[in-house]
Amino acid sequence: MLTQVLCLENELSGPILKTGRTIRGRNSASTRALAFAFVAGLILGLALPASAQKNSNFGTVNLQANKFESLSVTAAPALVNFNLVAAGGIAVGSVPVTITTSWVLFPFRTATTYAYFVSAASALTNGAGSNINSSQVLGSVNGGPMTTFTGVSPFSAAASLQIFSTFIFFNIFGSSTDTLNLEINTTGFRLPAGTYSGLLVIQAQAI
Repeated sequence: MLTQVLCLENELSGPILKTGRTIRGRNSASTRALAFAFVAGLILGLALPASAQKNSNFGTVNLQANKFESLSVTAAPALVNFNLVAAGGIAVGSVPVTITTSWVLFPFRTATTYAYFVSAASALTNGAGSNINSSQVLGSVNGGPMTTFTGVSPFSAAASLQIFSTFIFFNIFGSSTDTLNLEINTTGFRLPAGTYSGLLVIQAQAI
């Protein structure tokens, strides 16, 4: 009985010892594989170049902004009344006209503003054949002397009055406000009663 037991113990211990050695061998192999992989990864990491910034090609868009020359005038009020003298004489306009000239111009130009009538012979008319000609209408610019509307301008050959003029150099953009007082002188003229209407045009030119 004792011999049989000892034999069983010997037989059992053999496989157990072999299994232990097998497990330890496998663990050692796995450890070596992991170490190798770690070292290989470290070497490869050191050998590869660092990632650099990468830029694309570039696209372009052309921009263009234009500011054109401009020249403008305003005049107010839109109506000036006169009470004509029955026997002939000087009738003063009810209000002065305020004229503003504004410009954006290239240098070395001259801007000039004019007031004029289209027709010198009939600056104002009653529509029935009686007229007040431009020589009977006078204007005072900025308090200056009263002057008849008989001057020359690019817009009217013989029924104009210059209001403003400036040479453009450093003042490539700007404005000027001027005052025009008006009179109608009917001295020596016998006009029939009635309403006489006319249009005074304000216009500027740059040359």
